[in-house]
Amino acid sequence: MNKNYAVAGAIVLSLNVYAQEKTKVDSLNNYYEIQEVNILGKEKNEGPIHKIDAQLIKDFNKTNVVDAVNLLSGVSITQMGARNEGSILVRGFNSLRTPVFFDGIPIYTPYHGNFDLSRFTTFDINSISVEKGLVSVQHGPNTMGGAVNIVSKKPIKALDIDGQSGVGFADGTGVNSYFTALNIGSRQDKFYIMGSASFLNVDNYLSSRKFDRTPLQPSLVRVNSKFMDVRLSAKFGYTPNKTDEYSFSIISQNADKDIAFAIYLG
Repeated sequence: MNKNYAVAGAIVLSLNVYAQEKTKVDSLNNYYEIQEVNILGKEKNEGPIHKIDAQLIKDFNKTNVVDAVNLLSGVSITQMGARNEGSILVRGFNSLRTPVFFDGIPIYTPYHGNFDLSRFTTFDINSISVEKGLVSVQHGPNTMGGAVNIVSKKPIKALDIDGQSGVGFADGTGVNSYFTALNIGSRQDKFYIMGSASFLNVDNYLSSRKFDRTPLQPSLVRVNSKFMDVRLSAKFGYTPNKTDEYSFSIISQNADKDIAFAIYLG
């Protein structure tokens, strides 16, 4: 009887050792086993971007940014305040909710935030793009309506010269506006430089022939509707490779604008 108990105890002991070793091996395999990883993503949903280039602006003879942007769908223009300042509305949002960038730099006016976008002439502009809907956070705050980005011209050859001049006529008054602009630049292997100058003068506007004259507006020629815009700019860029570009721009913009008063006062 004693021998039989000894054999049975040996069998149980061996089974216990085997079971513990098996459990240890299985846990190690589960720990180091490469599990399947599922990555779910969503394609970037960019808002609609509408763009006009310099050639289209020239074909339609648009001399300021407000008139040029009016060529795009979903964009409206408006004249704001007593100073009759030109502004744009992107899906109903004005410049307080649709910032304007010039070469990526935001344009702001202290205190009230609005500015006269009609004072920005188009003679040194390469393109104007309007982003609608959701835009990148890189644009900063106040982008509920989208963003407007104005890109200045860059030279495309060793000696790049572009100039234009024109005059405007009004029925019954002869020449009432004229402009001239010149862009000179040079592009080399890893850098470029460009200078621009423009002058725009408008003497007056004409009212409709069906307009009923008033004491403050005795003729068809709109009183106090003259303006003049002078713009000088210089741009230097460094392109060390095909993907990087560093640019430095200087802009001087001056305007002399008369403000037409309400014709029905008094």
